[in-house]
Amino acid sequence: MKTLFLFFVFFSILLPFQDLFSQPVPANERFIIENITIEGNTKTRTGVFFENLPFTIGDTLTEPEIHAGIQQLEKRHFFHRVTLQPRPGSEPGKLNLTIQIKEKYWPSLRFTGGFSEMSGWYLTPVSLNMDNLLGFGNLSNLNLTIGDRVTSLGYNYVNPNLFQSEMDFYFDLSIRSQQFLNYIQDVALIHEVTQIVSFFGLKSQDGLFRNFLFGCNFYRTVPDSFFTYVETKQKYFDLPGKIRRYTTGEHTTTALSITYDLDKRDQSYYPQKGYWLGMWFMQASTGLGSKINFTRFILDARKYISVNKFVLAGRIKLGAISEKAPFYEKFYLGGPNSLRGYADRSLSPVGGGEKLVQGGLEFRFPMTPRHFPEHFLTGAFFIDSGANLLANEKINQDNFYGSYGFGFRLKLPFIRLFRIDVAYPMRGGENQIHFSIGHTF
Repeated sequence: MKTLFLFFVFFSILLPFQDLFSQPVPANERFIIENITIEGNTKTRTGVFFENLPFTIGDTLTEPEIHAGIQQLEKRHFFHRVTLQPRPGSEPGKLNLTIQIKEKYWPSLRFTGGFSEMSGWYLTPVSLNMDNLLGFGNLSNLNLTIGDRVTSLGYNYVNPNLFQSEMDFYFDLSIRSQQFLNYIQDVALIHEVTQIVSFFGLKSQDGLFRNFLFGCNFYRTVPDSFFTYVETKQKYFDLPGKIRRYTTGEHTTTALSITYDLDKRDQSYYPQKGYWLGMWFMQASTGLGSKINFTRFILDARKYISVNKFVLAGRIKLGAISEKAPFYEKFYLGGPNSLRGYADRSLSPVGGGEKLVQGGLEFRFPMTPRHFPEHFLTGAFFIDSGANLLANEKINQDNFYGSYGFGFRLKLPFIRLFRIDVAYPMRGGENQIHFSIGHTF
């Protein structure tokens, strides 16, 4: 009896300090965060935690909102482990949160892949991750990346809260090799271009400009002086004049840029509602050290409407660039990531186009019910249309190409979404089966 009595006394002492969320809590019940304590951080300064948590002391939150904030901190990959310990506050309705973390002390290798709304699909088979290496919350990595006809070796660095401000500083340095496809008398030829690229940028965390990235770009470009036949691998030296003028030695481009990225989708894997809007503006100037002046502008808008689990996705993309811009800055159309039903880049003038109009509709539906909307298999019917023109050409019905078809999207590890499309061209060409990563839009 004495042992049983001591057990009940011990249990009574511990009971008030059990995890508050170990018992069912109504999802809409709200708590005031009275205090936040960090434990286990031997190198990371305390401010890094509050900069990366979406809530702070004094906020009123539900249990799901608190856990979502902790998950956001975990996704920074700063730590091996993040554990939440909620405790009752000084009065009912208040919480004291203890966040226990296990630090990372050494760089780590990472394999990543997926789809960027700004630059398309990518695979990074080797990435040396050095995030938060010194405990200041800085993001940095050295990576080998393969994308849509581009391979790069690069270093990326982000310094959040530059000089304790609300501004983030971005720096990228990369060496990349890019392929440009041209068709001469319907024969496909590849043109290799090597670039050393550096970028410096600033982005606000809040306020009117929080969706803008302001930057300065420096390019050193060395194109090959020949094309290569895709089928025979033989060299072709009779380059068109608009390309040949940029193959003599090294060309330098210095440009100011503005990027706008507004993502109002409910999620990225299977967006059911909302919209995404992207804008890119670049001005290269001889006054900044560039070899040539040119302006480049792109607007990309996407909208998503759902009925139950079925989604109608729409997209329109517009682009314009100066006629005298180098061929490696111009627009190329056709293939799995732009206008399906045609060979890759086959709907472009030799040396690229100066005006781009592109649109599409896609009807998507889940084909496997489990874990929706993170389900394994998605089906789709689509229609694409677009035109890629020279500066002196007028946009009319005769310039447009179109296609329709169906496809499947599979959820896979690392790369998230693998896409298969069967496309039928409406004007010329042959039926195409396309493979790619990520949604077209």
